[in-house]
Amino acid sequence: MGKSRHEKRAAIREHKEARRDRCESDAYLDANSRVIKAERNIPWWRR
Repeated sequence: MGKSRHEKRAAIREHKEARRDRCESDAYLDANSRVIKAERNIPWWRR
């Protein structure tokens, strides 16, 4: 039959962690902080 409840929960948790790792890698966070710093230098009427 299908997977047990425990196996399903483990698979869901691994999937969420993999998504988080892909979305919030160090390179991504570093690039995001550079964008935020650059936006601070743009005058408010150009944002």
